[in-house]
Amino acid sequence: MDKVRVSIVIQSMLNDAMVEVHHQELMDEGQERLRFVKYLIHHYSNTNQDIMVDFVYEQFKLGDK
Repeated sequence: MDKVRVSIVIQSMLNDAMVEVHHQELMDEGQERLRFVKYLIHHYSNTNQDIMVDFVYEQFKLGDK
């Protein structure tokens, strides 16, 4: 599994969320991305570090229940 810099993940999620929140049928996905960005910022204050995105997203989902 490849690692990606946290700042890149945040930028990507925000770009996607900007599009999704403008379409009613994609609103839930956009809000989910924004919650994940908040999670990343809270847990990774050093946004230059690399993470395994799929693993971190699974951790986010476990805590989101």
